[in-house]
Amino acid sequence: MVNKKTMALMALALIMLSGCSRGFRASEVKDDDLVEVSYEAVDQLLLDLREPLPRGSLVVINSLVNLGELEQTLAFGRIVSDQISSAFHRSGYRVMGMELPTEIFAKNEAGILQLPDKTKEALNNVGAKAVVVGSFAPGYNNVYVSLRVVDIASQNVISSTDYSVSMGPDAKVLVKKPPAPAPAKP
Repeated sequence: MVNKKTMALMALALIMLSGCSRGFRASEVKDDDLVEVSYEAVDQLLLDLREPLPRGSLVVINSLVNLGELEQTLAFGRIVSDQISSAFHRSGYRVMGMELPTEIFAKNEAGILQLPDKTKEALNNVGAKAVVVGSFAPGYNNVYVSLRVVDIASQNVISSTDYSVSMGPDAKVLVKKPPAPAPAKP
């Protein structure tokens, strides 16, 4: 017959061994389908329009900026912007990408945010009806994205949406800052 001490040791050994099983490992965060998420975000923007944006209108898509460093977009911001462009195009809009200033809005004398005259003029020169601007912020398990559609004539935000993307292996690579170039040797 097995005594209590032996039973306790066997139970302890089983508990310790079960801690090594695959079922107890922390699983790695999996990537979301970035294309699908971007297309769903555009669907949401179009559903929530507060002013008409007729199909066939020219929509300018600006690269999403990194909130951590506003002068920087990184690969994540560029690919999401391209996917947003594709989704708007598939929805019947003409699209154009433009590198606009990262601080697209400036305060006027009254303290109201508005498009700077130079930016508004450039957008009007191409006949754009709206501009899509956005930002992203990498977190630990997610990348948080905020998008806005701005009517150029009124300068009002006519639609906005926010979403997150799981910080899986692909997203980690896309939000990683590229290494600085090595200095040239004399």
